[in-house]
Amino acid sequence: MEGIQMGYDGYIAADRINIGGYTKENETSVKDGGYIPEQTAPEQVMPEQTQTSVKKRRRMFALAAGALAAGCAAIYLISCAGPKGYHDYTVQKQQYYVEYSDEYPYWDVLTVEYPVLTGTEEEPIEQIEQINAQLYDTAMDRVNYWHLQPNDEVKQLQEEYSIFSSDVDCNVTYHSQYLLSVNYQEIYAPISPVWYVYMTQRALTLDLLTGESYALKDILRLDEDFVKMWADNFNDKLGEEMIAPEDVEIFIDWFNCADKELAEFYDFVPFFYVTDEGNLVVGVSLDPKVAALSGRDPSNSTFYTELTAEETEPFRKKSVFWDRYDKSESTGEVLRCREKQDNIWLGDQASVWDYWEEE
Repeated sequence: MEGIQMGYDGYIAADRINIGGYTKENETSVKDGGYIPEQTAPEQVMPEQTQTSVKKRRRMFALAAGALAAGCAAIYLISCAGPKGYHDYTVQKQQYYVEYSDEYPYWDVLTVEYPVLTGTEEEPIEQIEQINAQLYDTAMDRVNYWHLQPNDEVKQLQEEYSIFSSDVDCNVTYHSQYLLSVNYQEIYAPISPVWYVYMTQRALTLDLLTGESYALKDILRLDEDFVKMWADNFNDKLGEEMIAPEDVEIFIDWFNCADKELAEFYDFVPFFYVTDEGNLVVGVSLDPKVAALSGRDPSNSTFYTELTAEETEPFRKKSVFWDRYDKSESTGEVLRCREKQDNIWLGDQASVWDYWEEE
């Protein structure tokens, strides 16, 4: 700063000494009342080399300023716009269908619906194999457990099977440039499709960019405050108090898969899926293991309710899911299953339901 100030003082001093052709002597003449002839200030001519240098500097400054502005604008747009996502894809529903095969010492009747994702040449989906594998495996979850991939306990139980039957319906509830959400509803019957019938639900929400799925615990705090809110909502929509205040601790354990007393008998399956309106259906299913099977009327151990974005907002965890969710717009196309077969034992028209109505 000292050097700058000295230069400035020098400039002021020069200005006082010689400006417009007036000199210190002229200033004295004025004071003396003498006549000062009219004079014209000499034109300040800048050397040609200096003019060229100044023009170059100005041009470079203008270019630099423009580049800086463009760069800032690009950074702003990238930070606000987020990743592009996929805007033109198809989800075609298909069905895994088996009716009385000869591969096993018991009969099997399977009608398992699942979705298949397809991109386009212009917009190929990088993680499509990983995504489609999860869509299929989730649909086949109970079929694999009880029929195709049995553990030792289930292998022993299979000796009592007369028919293994499963009927799965899938519903693609939400599809955007970033997210694909699917709800699976299943009725299945190990041993016999008359006396051992169980109903369950599960869901899958996938990130189309990474191919990864989001678990309920990844996106929401499953603590006491959340479960209280969830239970109140569940009771309100049901119109009665099915979940009492003293039961909240039980559901906390179920949502967190921490019920040690029932772990021998059930698999706890917390799930969520996104709806067209952007709400979240949140629930938990208790899928029986071998120790929990008993011959009785059809059993449904699934608890779920629909929550708005405002209701879930206080319980959000830091997750990429919410970035995708907040910026999502509906896109893609979902196609119905071609030639979908009805399950002869557990489908809508199955006579087993008439049997239980008469009972």
